[in-house]
Amino acid sequence: MKRSKLELKYKPDFDYAKEMWNHYWAKEVLKRPLVVANVVKQEGKTVDKDKYKYYNACTKNYREQLTIIDEWLDNTLFLAESIPCFSPSHGPDQFAAMLGADLKFSESSKTTNWVEPIVENWEEFIPKIKLNENNSVWQSLLEYSKILKEHSKGKYLVGICDFYSNADMLSAIRSPAKLCMDFYDYPESIAKAMLSVRKLYKTVYNSLYEAGGMNNETGTIGWIPFWCKDKYATIQCDFICMVSPKIANEYIIPALEEEANFLDHCIYHLDGPGALPHLDNILAIKKIDAIQWIPGDGQPPQYEWIDVLKKCQKAGKGLQILDVTSIDIIKKFSKELSPEGLVYCIDVKTEREVDEITTWLEKNT
Repeated sequence: MKRSKLELKYKPDFDYAKEMWNHYWAKEVLKRPLVVANVVKQEGKTVDKDKYKYYNACTKNYREQLTIIDEWLDNTLFLAESIPCFSPSHGPDQFAAMLGADLKFSESSKTTNWVEPIVENWEEFIPKIKLNENNSVWQSLLEYSKILKEHSKGKYLVGICDFYSNADMLSAIRSPAKLCMDFYDYPESIAKAMLSVRKLYKTVYNSLYEAGGMNNETGTIGWIPFWCKDKYATIQCDFICMVSPKIANEYIIPALEEEANFLDHCIYHLDGPGALPHLDNILAIKKIDAIQWIPGDGQPPQYEWIDVLKKCQKAGKGLQILDVTSIDIIKKFSKELSPEGLVYCIDVKTEREVDEITTWLEKNT
């Protein structure tokens, strides 16, 4: 029996968008570089679906978040290759919380959370680095994924969580400063801890993939909004900025390579100038398809880092292009970069502006 195609109420051209993304991962340019654009239908009625997403997830206030998602969907146009999605993420350190750390919120801000370090002795803690099926955050992630799976049917996709795995996870449960010293004081323990953490990634991903109802028809999408018919995610290690390339090559790069090899496709989140000393080694990971370069607070915008972007393209990596608020910025990038592998994530106010950008790209690709 032939399986019926998946249709999304808020993305009537979903099939066309999927075709564009399929060509993207095959390293083919179909008409133009890809464009991801969300436009508010009614000016002044912007709905921030993400503002309290962690708080609502951690307090199991799922239903309130579903109402916010519905309001966001009703007031948003998902244009070009943008595909509506929402993930069950509980916070940046949810991976650490699966090992027993408590996700904490400030009374003055419910928009993000963190964990307090829980490791005093690595040799005592390493046996605890395993997935506890009864862990409350893990149970909530699975429960929330299943709720989103039902709520999303015919409307949007359940997204892959932002994981903050490998050394980011160790940094959260130990503290960044102490972990930096541990590479020198307890190298054998850190090596064992990293191996234990790496074993969790595949299990966590596959379990959430299944709980969220993901398959080849829904595909996968994440907080960096690239869609893939197979298994995709953002991989990263923000902690890498705090160590030398020598330490990173021994402990962190192998973990990133393992995550990339497990996934069918992935993008690497390269965060801040402190990560640039590691760029050559990151680009050497063959299975990383694309790079998201974030210059960071107080730094020039992305289009003033053309040397970094060109280096990524020369290594055969695609790019997520940010800071795009007008067609003039698109033209700046187009003069410097090859169209292959580019995904423009644009921030404009009208559907007409999106049409102007996609039309110009088609004529100039």
